Amino acid sequence: MSVPETTGRGCESPFDQIRQTRPDGSEFWSARDLQQVMNYTRWSGFKIPLERAMKAAENQGHDVGRNFQGSAKVSGERGPASEDFHLTRFAAYLVAMNGDPNKAQVAEAQAYFAIQTRIAETAPAPFALPQSMSEALRLAADQFDRAELEAAQRRQLAAKVEHDAPMLAKAEAHSASTTSINRQDFAREVQTWGKKIHGIWILQKHVMAFLAHKGVTVRGDRSDAGQATATAIRNGWAENSKYTDETTGRTFVTTRLLPKGQDLAWKWITSHVEANGTLELPRDLRAGDAA
Repeated sequence: MSVPETTGRGCESPFDQIRQTRPDGSEFWSARDLQQVMNYTRWSGFKIPLERAMKAAENQGHDVGRNFQGSAKVSGERGPASEDFHLTRFAAYLVAMNGDPNKAQVAEAQAYFAIQTRIAETAPAPFALPQSMSEALRLAADQFDRAELEAAQRRQLAAKVEHDAPMLAKAEAHSASTTSINRQDFAREVQTWGKKIHGIWILQKHVMAFLAHKGVTVRGDRSDAGQATATAIRNGWAENSKYTDETTGRTFVTTRLLPKGQDLAWKWITSHVEANGTLELPRDLRAGDAA
């Protein structure tokens, strides 16, 4: 990736390296450049957090056109132009906050833009030139102390963003759970999340097939298909609960996801949907998955 000229003062952050400036001095980030630094291999996958960021800006009453300026990026001297957006710092911050929380680069982007936005909000007003040597020394000392304090605050904010990002993503998907849940209810949570957050329809059979593919439930046409696997039980992901129908006297087995299994399944699901835009597995992976 060709890196545009930096506008910072030698900062090593990759997000500083891709920051660009217009002739009027305003700064922006190319969405295509940000896609690569945030470790999205496909533009279609990156458009998911990009479009969610646009919707968030619109819902907050911000000018989407100004913050997400449509553009085109040319690959090479004669390459075809591809869709791109010039993002303000605020727009890039929203994109980062809507990115895949399982990507380390996304967590770095969240920390960077949260810190830079905070710095911009708290930047001190320009001060008058000192009139004496003693005043100049005092101002220099104050500026040094302020820089030390801001550096400490940046480190604290970066640690907080890195710590909170996975929890924010989890809260976005479902409420923190301390109890088990049967797989049908879990599938309904996933369906609601898919519609609300991503605007996509997720079928219950897609959730069941995904859990089987990940080894949480038994695959295939076996009599115990759909029940918790031995691995899931051993790892504390799921359990099989037996109950008897009072009317017929028949015994049934219900598969329940334990809190640990729910957390793990949500990480798998959010990562897969962010990367593919759907939870449906490719055809070559669906064979034998339990319904």
